[in-house]
Amino acid sequence: MKRIDFENHFYDISVIEALAERTEYPYYRKDTNIINWAEGLDMPQGVLLPMLLEVGEKRLKLMDELKIDTAVISCSPGAEQLDVNVSIDVCKKTNDVLYRVTQAYPRRFIGSAILPVKNIDAACEELERCVKELGFVAWHAHSNFGHASPDELKYRPIFKKAAELGVYVYLHPQLPNMDRVCDLGFTFAGPGLGFTMDTVITILRMIATGLFDEIPNLNVLLGHLGEGIPFLLDRIDNRMNFLPNAKLSNKQLPSYYFKKNIMVTTSGNMSPEAFKCTKEVLGIDRILFGSDHPFENAADMVKFVDNLSITDDEREMMYYKNAKKLNVF
Repeated sequence: MKRIDFENHFYDISVIEALAERTEYPYYRKDTNIINWAEGLDMPQGVLLPMLLEVGEKRLKLMDELKIDTAVISCSPGAEQLDVNVSIDVCKKTNDVLYRVTQAYPRRFIGSAILPVKNIDAACEELERCVKELGFVAWHAHSNFGHASPDELKYRPIFKKAAELGVYVYLHPQLPNMDRVCDLGFTFAGPGLGFTMDTVITILRMIATGLFDEIPNLNVLLGHLGEGIPFLLDRIDNRMNFLPNAKLSNKQLPSYYFKKNIMVTTSGNMSPEAFKCTKEVLGIDRILFGSDHPFENAADMVKFVDNLSITDDEREMMYYKNAKKLNVF
């Protein structure tokens, strides 16, 4: 059974070097091997950083062991939050390094572009270069870019460019800018709760501000089986329908866009109950496989999918058949 991994992370050393030169958040300190995202939000790299920096034989060996045929590789956060000129340079370097990896291991690794979003024109140009010249299949965005978020109207040209080029957008979580979440440290502000909160707010604001009505052929992917939204979707529909207001620009109920424009991956969510809910609410044809390597144990993610109480045909849809909707190959 063919397997495509839609969430597989890396760093080019240029991102780390740029973060190491900063004196304001976010920054990296080699002596502690920690990325400091904000006050009290310190992310120890430990074994993570070597795994993120290695995109070659070791990663390929793991993929072979898990029978993963292809991995879409994307840059972890940081490059978008650099000073604008540094970000333009680092994003280009990162995408060029990733291109060389995809050329060294054709059809095993596929590129997803990181973009210098502080300069909209430069971001659109870089995305076009990545797709037309480097063969990338996506824009890897984050739920916020520090003190700005992709649902803001100023970022619409980048989404339009992605749709024009026929590539999807992976909306990956980032730490929220919320004191009531962040004052309890990285674990709580990040994977424990904050990542989900920030991504839910961003994707629902994208819907509510009319992004998908303006760009009806745009495809967006969410990790973690939809960040909890499948469980909440009926209530969101119900309340937005029952209590409409002029500030909401979406022409359809949120569930409409989840059936048409938004797909989800399994990355980092190994709850059978969450999967059952996601399948029943969105349908098996809206779910893809994502390992979240190296932030999650890829072997555990594969084991989770392989042991789900679904048919082989449904498993094939998740592992690779649903990918046809996204023009990955």
